[in-house]
Amino acid sequence: MAYQPAVNVVSTLSSAQVIYYDKNFVANLKKNTPYVRCTNRRELPENSGNQLELFMYQNLGANIVQQAEGTVGTSLQVTVLNNKATIGQFADYLNYSDLSLATAIDPALENGQKELSYRLALSLSTLVKATADGASVIDASVSIQNAFNVTMTRSNIVSAVASLLGRDVLPFQNGKMAGVIHPFAIGDALNDTSNNSLTDILKRTPEGQEQLRELPTSAEDEQVPVMDWGGVAFYSSTLVTTTPTYKGNAGVTALRTYIFGENGVITISLGKKESSMVGDGNWRNLQLWTNKYTSPSPSDPARMIGGSTAYNVKFVPTLVPDTTMRMRYIDAPSLIS
Repeated sequence: MAYQPAVNVVSTLSSAQVIYYDKNFVANLKKNTPYVRCTNRRELPENSGNQLELFMYQNLGANIVQQAEGTVGTSLQVTVLNNKATIGQFADYLNYSDLSLATAIDPALENGQKELSYRLALSLSTLVKATADGASVIDASVSIQNAFNVTMTRSNIVSAVASLLGRDVLPFQNGKMAGVIHPFAIGDALNDTSNNSLTDILKRTPEGQEQLRELPTSAEDEQVPVMDWGGVAFYSSTLVTTTPTYKGNAGVTALRTYIFGENGVITISLGKKESSMVGDGNWRNLQLWTNKYTSPSPSDPARMIGGSTAYNVKFVPTLVPDTTMRMRYIDAPSLIS
């Protein structure tokens, strides 16, 4: 019997020409947002104006001249430095029609909240980073620049911390400085296998070897245990300042690594509620206003809006009122792309 091809195929069956929409969305790629965790937090109380003024006494120097007997002498005069920071307001929202929430195949409101949380966290970290980048204008020692062909190394970290300690800068309460480092810079430091490099030191102990075997950082807390060196606890983030054509060399881009001491950058929120919404600046933990509307309102009598998610924060980062900055940053090229 002769072979007969199938007559009913996909092109003739309309019931076969359908699309299945996968409700399990692919996760998009997000930067880590650790900068708020590298700052000292202050609160501007509500109903207290829109500016917070920081004050700092200048040190009184040593006096090695003996006081004349029976002479009262003259009083010293102290000097107080100050710096004003004006609070700023940052707000965004997403709203959804009732029809869209009733027909969307995904939890659209919850997913929108996650994306808006990331927007807020990215904005807060970008503000802190921009403030930190400006510190070298006040104190030139903030900026450490490697040669165009010298990548990030252990000695960079040691030198930056020593530079801070040499100016009496204190660490945070956990006894360590806080840092932000690009994954490329982590890789460069670990790829350096020269004598007394970070990898050379770590390989000598079982604990160090275990750190070298693991991923440098975790997706949740963003810390980099393998770079916990020289008194700095690092967070990994691709949100760093880059310098293309570094030192005039085409094709060479420098990545900035940040090291913050206590009061390196001070972040100010308006009131306790604002501080709660800002949180630690990690987009995974931010608390936004997210509501589903079940009844009409004066502004929406027909309840056409089914839900919304929003943030509204009052926030400003600032530097200390001093000519000695409490932070360092290191510009270095990378061999990784």
